[in-house]
Amino acid sequence: MDKINAHEEQAEDLLDEKPLKTKSGKHSNRKSVLDFRKYTKQIWLAGLGAFSRAEEEGNKLFDSLVKVGEELESKTTDIADQTVEMVSEKAKESVTDTKDKVEKLLDNSVNHSLNRLGLITPKDLQHLEKLILQLHAKVDALAEEQKQMKDQLPKK
Repeated sequence: MDKINAHEEQAEDLLDEKPLKTKSGKHSNRKSVLDFRKYTKQIWLAGLGAFSRAEEEGNKLFDSLVKVGEELESKTTDIADQTVEMVSEKAKESVTDTKDKVEKLLDNSVNHSLNRLGLITPKDLQHLEKLILQLHAKVDALAEEQKQMKDQLPKK
């Protein structure tokens, strides 16, 4: 604003100077000086108006750009969050699959090694338990059958 006042004062100083002489050496008439002042003042006011409008429009433009920037930041943040979540889920699935595969490989390797050494594995124990239960059921059935046969024999 100080620059504007300084320029305005310079313009007024120019207007206050004596009228210029023409080639013929005579002073220009009073009307042309007034016209010069009028046009100079109009030019000055037009410049001030242009400066004021540019300042207003600049602020509006700046506020508009800030709003657009905020919307863009919000959208990109949402997209980034979704992408991170998706990648995280895929990584978890991959880790789980790899863990399961490693466990299977280890189980198979350990069981194979134990079998080669002649040691019993948990699967072998489960199989033996199943066989024992089946044998127990058959023994119980045979014992019941024998009891029935004894009951049917005539008593002496």
